[in-house]
Amino acid sequence: MFHVALAIFKMREDDLLRIQHIGDVIDILQTTTHHLYDPDELLTFAFDKIGSMTTNTITKERKKQETVVMAELDQRIRRLSSLKMDG
Repeated sequence: MFHVALAIFKMREDDLLRIQHIGDVIDILQTTTHHLYDPDELLTFAFDKIGSMTTNTITKERKKQETVVMAELDQRIRRLSSLKMDG
């Protein structure tokens, strides 16, 4: 399942790299999942074109991005809080 999810991200990589806001990721993924690729193409991509990653590699990559992700989440929480206070 992880490989399939990773394949979807990889297949939409160009679109995902152009976005400016986290909400756009959700829009892209929802659009993608509603208009799924050919299952054979998706599985071929998932298991032939994406190399295997160990749990250790995944953990290291997560750690590299953790600061950026946490800052984005903090900014989003502050923005939502200010909207609640204004509304």
